[in-house]
Amino acid sequence: MVWRVPSASVLAHEGLPFANPLSKADVEQGIAALDLPDGARVLETGCGAAEVLVRVLVSYPSAVGVGVDSDADWLSRARANADARIPGRKVEFVHAAADDAGLCPGSFDAVVNVAASHAHGGYPTALPALAALVRPGGVVLLGEGFWAREPSLAFLEALGGATEDELGSLDELVGHTRAAGLEPVFQAVASPADWAHYEESLIGNAEVRDDEDSLAYARLIRDRRELPEGGSTMGFAMLTTRKAG
Repeated sequence: MVWRVPSASVLAHEGLPFANPLSKADVEQGIAALDLPDGARVLETGCGAAEVLVRVLVSYPSAVGVGVDSDADWLSRARANADARIPGRKVEFVHAAADDAGLCPGSFDAVVNVAASHAHGGYPTALPALAALVRPGGVVLLGEGFWAREPSLAFLEALGGATEDELGSLDELVGHTRAAGLEPVFQAVASPADWAHYEESLIGNAEVRDDEDSLAYARLIRDRRELPEGGSTMGFAMLTTRKAG
């Protein structure tokens, strides 16, 4: 057995409810808007610790779940999370890339993908892939970043060399969602206070570990937040959407 040291990002997220800045209230409202039938099959791709999937299964007691992620560190946390909070429930976790997980198109009542469009090749190409996995009349719970204002070159560099075309505006996000055949029925946007709490928590969690990778991770976030408009350039939205029946 080869022991793997969890990545700095996974470690920094310990104790946080989500790997994104959304508030618990926003996520719970998005889940309530799914309005799932009895026995619903729910898939989360790029599930991470599967916090959103677990919350969906708590809210819909007869639902069954599948979580897919290519990161073993996240999946170990997902299994522990499900075992602790929904013991005995039918939940399958698959260690694979979403495209290699054997997921049948149109076979799920709900598909969840929050801050994980990379699991399907990134935004906006992920949207048709998510729509294809859900049955007609089913729902997709989507969480995605957007540019709240035009990003500066310094901000893009502080994101690790990102490019402006990797995201769009909130209006463009909604437009791409509709173009994929998904009609929004609920929308929430993380507030500046949500962002500050999330990123400052990541910094604190990373710095307390005091190892090289964690300190570098914390420094990247801190340097980005200290840029002019560093705390107000990126937004994050959750959309509950329904596929035409």
